[in-house]
Amino acid sequence: METSVEIEGANRAADVRRAVADVAARLRLDETTAGRAALVGTEMATNIAKYGKRGSVAVDAFDDRDGVGVQLLATDSGPGIANFELAARDGHSTGGSLGLGLGVLRRNADVFDHYSVEQRGAALLARVRRPGSEPARAPGRLDIGWRMSPKPGQEQSGDNWTAKRAGRWQRVSVIDGLGHGPLAATASAEAVAAVQASMERDGPEDVLAAAHRQLKNTRGAVMSVVDVDTASGVVRFAGIGNITGLIWSAARAQHLLPAEGIVGYNMQRLRTHEYRWAPNAVLVLASDGLSSRLQFEPALMSRHPALIAGVLFRDHLRTTDDATVVVAKVVA
Repeated sequence: METSVEIEGANRAADVRRAVADVAARLRLDETTAGRAALVGTEMATNIAKYGKRGSVAVDAFDDRDGVGVQLLATDSGPGIANFELAARDGHSTGGSLGLGLGVLRRNADVFDHYSVEQRGAALLARVRRPGSEPARAPGRLDIGWRMSPKPGQEQSGDNWTAKRAGRWQRVSVIDGLGHGPLAATASAEAVAAVQASMERDGPEDVLAAAHRQLKNTRGAVMSVVDVDTASGVVRFAGIGNITGLIWSAARAQHLLPAEGIVGYNMQRLRTHEYRWAPNAVLVLASDGLSSRLQFEPALMSRHPALIAGVLFRDHLRTTDDATVVVAKVVA
């Protein structure tokens, strides 16, 4: 479960280190690996406090083609980084320090990516991997990034997401349990179970029908299911309710249009829609905790999916509901 440490002015590096220690303990990381992750978190928090002024560091576990370990995602709304390579050079500083922060981040991360726009903030992604956990890379496999948080004041999110391999299909789903809190979380968890129980022969409409039956005794949910076959370049989609979905490719967005209704309560006759999947395509699914008017820039869409998710979350969060964004793409 993600822990987000909000930083505005004061340095909250100690809180970030505690969040890192919790994830490291859960993953049973060795002391050296946990120490590297804590150092990365400290530098991220310190950089935001010094230069970004207002931002956050989100700490979570990852288990995907990058391996298994601690993910740290720092985003801020500060002046941005005009020249990252210069700023990351040891000895360069604009704040009177030794100028080692970004270099320390890059050297201690097994996976590192960054994105910045002048006067619109910076975003830094660092993943610290358990030694020996890097899996074999499968051609055409989707990499997935995410940000998910409950409505402010709530401890449990009613949103959820899941992904699985179903034969030739890579299946991704985002669910928003109606309302928020524990009852919404129960509904979305039932929907996740329905997706995970699905088979290759099931289309997105079949998955939604199964979830509809499974959610009958809950408050219901809205939900989208996307199947991607990267080898043939085919996407199948079906959705119910206001989950924003789109496929970004060649500097344009193809919107995935769901039907009206509530999974577990009332659904229209389901229909699966097909789209094309290009080698550089990016899939984005987001609950209504984010604005549906998502803005994209080609430079952002070329980054790691976790970094894309972090920037979209920062720029489009509404703070009036639980919020989830999931990004999937093939990383070379």
